Amino acid sequence: MTREDRNRDYRDNFNEYVKGLMKFSDEILENKLDIVRLQIELAIKNKDEEVYETLTLWEHHIIEARILRSELPENEIVPYVNEIELAIAENKREAKQYAERHQVIESKPTISDHEEEDIQSSFKVHKARIKEEDDNQMSLF
Repeated sequence: MTREDRNRDYRDNFNEYVKGLMKFSDEILENKLDIVRLQIELAIKNKDEEVYETLTLWEHHIIEARILRSELPENEIVPYVNEIELAIAENKREAKQYAERHQVIESKPTISDHEEEDIQSSFKVHKARIKEEDDNQMSLF
């Protein structure tokens, strides 16, 4: 995609880009705007008109996002969650699950020797009953 095509895309999809930028906090948008303005100064200094045009489009997107964001009620603003915050939340969730499972394992009642013998004897009786039933059945093969 050429720079001219990208700039056309930035103009044609202006509202979509602004909507995406509105998810960022005011602080992040302010930092983005400062960076874009520094890049614009460099483009002017280097007399690069194509880069200058792209950067001015970005600047307009950011400014429009800040204006629209300031006009929205606080409860309508969808916060931006980056990948690091998502990973931290997932890590906390897994740690909580691990702690809950560990607690269940630790609280598991132990079986006394007498209970263990009862379980073993009932298993032997059950196994003998299965053996009797198998001997009484006819094999088809």
